[in-house]
Order: sequence, then C-alpha cells, then structure tokens
Amino acid sequence: MLCNDDAVVEIDECGAAITGFYLKEDGINPLSFELPLTQMSPTDGMVKSFKGHFLCLGRWGPPSTGELASGAVKHGDFATRRWQTSVGICESALDMSATSSVEGLRVKRRMVLDRQEPVLFVRESVTNINPLGRFYNMVQHPTIAAPFLNDSTRVFCNASRGFCQGERPAKARSYTEWPLGMSDNGNSVDLSMSNHPDNNVYSFVLGKQSKFGWIVAYSPAARLAIGYIWLRSDYPWVNFWQDWSNGKMRYRGLEFGTTGVHEPLHRIIEMGRSTILGEKTIRYLDAGEQVDTCYTSFLLRTERELEYVSDVAVSDKEIYVKTDREVYKIGVADKGNLF
Repeated sequence: MLCNDDAVVEIDECGAAITGFYLKEDGINPLSFELPLTQMSPTDGMVKSFKGHFLCLGRWGPPSTGELASGAVKHGDFATRRWQTSVGICESALDMSATSSVEGLRVKRRMVLDRQEPVLFVRESVTNINPLGRFYNMVQHPTIAAPFLNDSTRVFCNASRGFCQGERPAKARSYTEWPLGMSDNGNSVDLSMSNHPDNNVYSFVLGKQSKFGWIVAYSPAARLAIGYIWLRSDYPWVNFWQDWSNGKMRYRGLEFGTTGVHEPLHRIIEMGRSTILGEKTIRYLDAGEQVDTCYTSFLLRTERELEYVSDVAVSDKEIYVKTDREVYKIGVADKGNLF
C-alpha cells in the first residue's frame, strides 16, 4: 500500500494488480473490478481472478492450444503469480518484480505515489530471459466498476481510428473514428457513454502526431475522474472492453498497450494482421533484450459536473486536464518521475 495525505494506492502482491486507487475523503475506488473464475473460459487456463488494473504481458488474449497445455494462460501469467516486493527509494515508493519461466520474461516495476497529489507514476522494465528472441505483447488493463461506474459515467480519449474485435471476417471490418464504434451486429455505439447495452471490445490507434496517449473516465455522480497518460511510442493502441449484465454495464476496460488484436500471437501473424491502420500489433524482443515503459495515473475531483475532457497534456513537468469548463492543473511534487 502507498499513501499520501490525500490518496491511497492498494496493490495485490499475487498478480501485482492495482486493486485500489482512491481519495481518502470518500473512498470511492474506480478500480474495484474483479472477474470471478466462474466467468472465465476453461481455455483461458486461469487459476486466479483478474482484478483492478493488471498487466497483460507475453500476450493480450488467449494462449494457443499448445501454450495452454504448457501452462500459459490468458493475458500471460504475470497476472496470476506472486511478485516479490521491496521498499523503494522513499516511503511512497514500491519496487516489485516477477519472473515467468513459461513466458521466458522477467519484469521489474517501480511505483511512486506523489508526495502531495493523487498521482501515481509507474515504470516497468521487461527482459527476455530466453536464449532465443520471441514475439510478445504488453497491455495495461485498468478496469472500472461500480460504484464509480454507472450509466452516467463518461470516457474520453485521444484515440483516432478503430474497429470492433467481434466483427468477422477481418476483410469486412468497418473502421470508425473515436468515440464511435460499429458493433458486431452492425449497430453504432457511442463509446464515450456507458448507457448502451453492448458486450464487445473496441480497439483504436492513437493519432501518429500525438506524443502522448491518454484516457479519462469521469463519474458525474461522484464528481471524480481517473486518468492515464503515457508515451505513444510505448503504447500506441487503446482497447475498450464493455461487459453488460441484467441491463447494466458491470465492467469497462480502459486498456492501452502494444496491440489491438485479441488473438494468440501465432494467429496475429497467420491472419496477416501484424500491422493494422499503419500500426504494428505485435512486437519482438531479442534474447537478453530489455524494454522500458512508463505511465502516469491520476485522480481529479471537480466541483462542478463536466461535459467532456478535450485534452490531457504534460508541460513543465505538470499535468493539465482541459475540460469544457476549465483547465485543471496538477502540479506534482515528484517531477523527476513524470516522463
């Protein structure tokens, strides 16, 4: 657990999921999501529930038949294994690491909660410990749920073109511009809203002119927003998962990563989908090679209800959130952690 005067971050050592990020004044936790094992397919190979914001590493989506038999699981097994933890460079920091012999990867993570603001900095390093290179994908999987998520919750993002994962075949795929999506039954969906019954995953690329990618989810009832900002070079794809049950949206995935194709790695290549919309959907990590990524998450309380968020930016090591009413400035104290 990481704390400052205003906020709390909770981490599950088994799976390293961020299961809580909330303000002390009300305790409303946007990351209250937990997917029971009973709702997962046997082909997922899962032995532990997905929670909060977890890391998909190795793959985004299911393993192949042979990989499943060898112990691989959906989204990679870093979300299921116990990570080692140690106190970081200060009281508000935490270092974590895990190694997967199945994936042949090692990951190290440093998490720092700003000393003054509800801002969380996360840096991760992934190393290929195999004697051979391998294809892989890496996706951050934050998912919001009730009470933060309800039919009035809005989602904003600087995505550009995208498609629905459920639509088949690939050649007939209909591309749309954010925030509109075309569902697999041909209906148009406004993905900035949370009141349209639709169980699908929608994937979008970020505009190539953007240095950063960002997502903000806002709950008018709570006057609270949770946001993410990251380097586009690290994660050029955003993926929005929607899960409905009994007339209500239970979960919304606000995912960002290296891919927009929810398939086993070999299928991405076999289907000729290693590049979509001019963006790679699979990456290669050479033997012994290391790749470093980072992102920043923040909470924002608003006095008045927001209609939209038009931009999130970093300038002079501060975060600016531009809305329909005003520009909110988050002046972080730990500026050295912000990209």
